[in-house]
Parts: sequence; structure tokens; C-alpha cells
Amino acid sequence: MEYPSSNDFYFKFKAIYNKDGNFIDYMLIYISENFSKATNIRPNLLLGERISDIVVENDNILGLKELYFSMIPKRRGKHEIFINELERWYLVNIFTDISDKEEPFIMFYNDITNVRKVFEDELIQLNNCKNNIYNFQDVSKSYYKDSLTGLYNKDFFEEELTRLDTKRQLPISIIMGDINGLKLVNDAFGHRMGDQVLKKAADIMKKHFRKEDVISRVGGDEFMILLPKTLEKTALAIIDRIKRYCENNPLDIIKISVSFGVATKETENEDINKIVKKAEERMYFKKLYESKQAKQSMILFLKERLEKISFETKAHYERLKELSLLIADEIGLPYMEKEELKLLCEFHDIGKIGISKNILQKEGTLNKEEWEDVKRHSEIGYNIVKEFRDTLAIDELILVHHERWDGKGYPGLLKNEQIPIVARIFAIADAYDAMVNGRPYKTRMTNNEALKEIQDKSGSQFDPTLAKTFIQIMDIEKQIG
Repeated sequence: MEYPSSNDFYFKFKAIYNKDGNFIDYMLIYISENFSKATNIRPNLLLGERISDIVVENDNILGLKELYFSMIPKRRGKHEIFINELERWYLVNIFTDISDKEEPFIMFYNDITNVRKVFEDELIQLNNCKNNIYNFQDVSKSYYKDSLTGLYNKDFFEEELTRLDTKRQLPISIIMGDINGLKLVNDAFGHRMGDQVLKKAADIMKKHFRKEDVISRVGGDEFMILLPKTLEKTALAIIDRIKRYCENNPLDIIKISVSFGVATKETENEDINKIVKKAEERMYFKKLYESKQAKQSMILFLKERLEKISFETKAHYERLKELSLLIADEIGLPYMEKEELKLLCEFHDIGKIGISKNILQKEGTLNKEEWEDVKRHSEIGYNIVKEFRDTLAIDELILVHHERWDGKGYPGLLKNEQIPIVARIFAIADAYDAMVNGRPYKTRMTNNEALKEIQDKSGSQFDPTLAKTFIQIMDIEKQIG
């Protein structure tokens, strides 16, 4: 590929799909030779990584955080972005290379810094001409749109902030909004649902703000609204209306939750950038409480929904707690680990919310592909629950709760006493409960048959010491599952 500019470069991405054929992410598989020269970034820092991981671990490197939401298989698009680390403007063409049998996704960065400067100079000259029929503001607005939501982007917001920062626009109110729990939505339902949340939030804002207000998406889940000639109390009233609307108008099965911060410039000598900063600080203060509340509401909803589409019932959770605590009490497990054990019993399979309903409810034996899909639930659950470390510090236990004593479990990270004792206790209780209560793909066993199965797999699937303890307890106390 030829480079019109020494600052041009391109990427190739491979689409990643789950077992149901649903798109979930992209992996960076090729970086052009010109990349290092143009960016001074080593390719091995990015090559082979999922774009979602690149975005999270490298902030907004090369504008990928903004472009990520526009990367949809078989779609084309053009986006103009300013890359801070390079201090240059790029026109990014996104398309699928159908000439390649694997149809890789191409992202071509075309340096337009010089061209853009000439274009802007011409527009400014036209705008200054009294008899010109074109309006600079209208041209700019059509030029700086966020492709996913249809809102304006960060660059346009900053230009309008400068243009409207005049005495005759006072008071000027700034609102900053941040969607709560978007990462949780992405982890539980996929990025397509996350995109729908962003679009729904944008539509709600368009519905409640005035035509002259500037509504912009300035980051992955962040929005800025510029309200000229607007008192702070008016801006706060608008936010209250938006919050009520979100509460009463969910997106399918998800309630949109946005934390807002407001600040207002009332006098000419105030610095508008400090007003923006104040709005941002107030938003983050609100988010400390509201984000936690939104996430708690979300995970409880996920748990309730899972109970409806699978065999993870409240009765199952209670049986697991009772069985697990029998072992915990017998071996003198400390209080904090008992609390972790109870939480693990309740939330261990939360990741199954990301597995196809058809697989979860299938009668009969799962095939190899279906079983591989089911095994993903521990990783999905880990990604969901790690968002709740302040209240549910069991994400790592969820990740390893299907590990085996012999190391042949999944995800296959630990074996023997490397596996936390809480997870080893849980594994025995979970297996016993599944055997005596049955599953669509397994025949229900008697209590004695289940105990013999645990004894037979002692030292392979189960911790031999804990398995022996459990069998003795069930024999002595005649516990019925």
C-alpha cells in the first residue's frame, strides 16, 4: 500500500465471534510498516491484542477509544479525529477488505493536518464575508458528528465553548454526564447492547434539551452539554426530568443510569474552562454514589433474570449455602472466608447470563461446542463481579470455582492447594447438589450414589481431605440435599 504522506499508516483487525456467531470483539493482526515511523510506537505493544484491551490499557491511544464504537463488521465509515500524542489531524477510513478471503477489517489513518488547516482558513474567510450565503456554524456542525449517537464530538464541543463564551450568552451552564455501569452491560450482554445504551442515552438527551444547546459525546461513556443563556437551577431541573424519564423508560431490559454534574458561568471574568472542570468534579462526586447504586441494581436484575432462564434458583443457592457451611463449620473456616463462601454460593454462576438461553435450557447432553461455550461463564462472571469489589470481593473465586484438584478443570489456572479453600469447599457442595437434584442433561442420583461419586473422584476432581470430611458429615448427620 502506498502512503501519500509519511505520517499515514494502517491496521488490520480480525473479527472475533462467539459460538452463536455473534460478533464480540476485534483482534489486531497486522500493523503497516510505516506505523513506527509515523507514531514512534513499537508495534509489539499492540499487535495480537483485542481492541477492547488496547482501549482499556492504553487510555485513548491513536483515538481508538472513540473509533472502537464504530467498528462493526461489514460496515464502512470515515471519521476525522485529532490525535493528541501526535498533534495531528487524521481522516480514518474504516472498511472490510473483501479481496482477502478472511475479510479483515482495515483502519487506515490518512494525515490531513495541512489540508484541514487550509479548509478551516477558507471557511473562516467565507464566514467573515457579509454577503456569503454559507453559515460557518452549520458547516462545522455537520462536519463534527459522532457516528454512533449522532451527537457532536469533543472537538466541536470545544470549538463551540470558545465561540459562545461571550457576555451576551451569560449565564452559560455546562452539564457533564457519565453513563453508569456501561462496562457491566458490555461484559454481560456484549458491546452491541452497550452501543444501544449509548444511543438510547443520546436520544433521551436530544429529547430534553433545546435545539440551541450543544450536546456532545466527548468520550466512550461521557457527554457534555453546553447551555447558553441558562441558569443553573434550570439546568438542574432538566437533569431531574431526564433521570425520571430514564427510570420510567428502560431500554428493553436495562434501565439507563447517568450521573450528571452542573456548573454555571455567571460573570464575564470567570474562566469557562474552570466552569467545565467544576461540572466534571461535581459529576464524579455524584457518580461515587450513583454508579454503585446502578451497578447493584443491575447485578440483582441479572441474578433474577438468570433464575428465570436457568436452574440457578433461590432454593439452589440456599441448599449450596447449607451444604458448604457444614464443611466450613467442621474444619473451623474463619468468619471472613465463610462470608465469601456464602456470596460464592449466591453469585457463582452469574456469568451464565452471557450464555445462550437455548444452551442453558437444552435437554440432553451438550455437544463439544456448547460445552466450550458454557465453560466461558466463569470468565464472564469474573468480569461482571470485579466491578463490585467494594461489596462483592469474590471475582477471583468465581473465576476458579470450576477448577479441579488434579488441574484438569477450567479455566485451568490452578490445582491442588493452589485453589482457594473456599472454592474447593464450594466445588463439593455444588457437585453434590447437582447430582441429587438433577439437570436436564443428567439423571438424578440418590444421596448414597452422589456420595459414592464424590468418594470416587476424591483426589482427582475434589480435594481428598475435604471430600472425606463431607462424606463423614453426611453419613453421621443423615443430611438430605
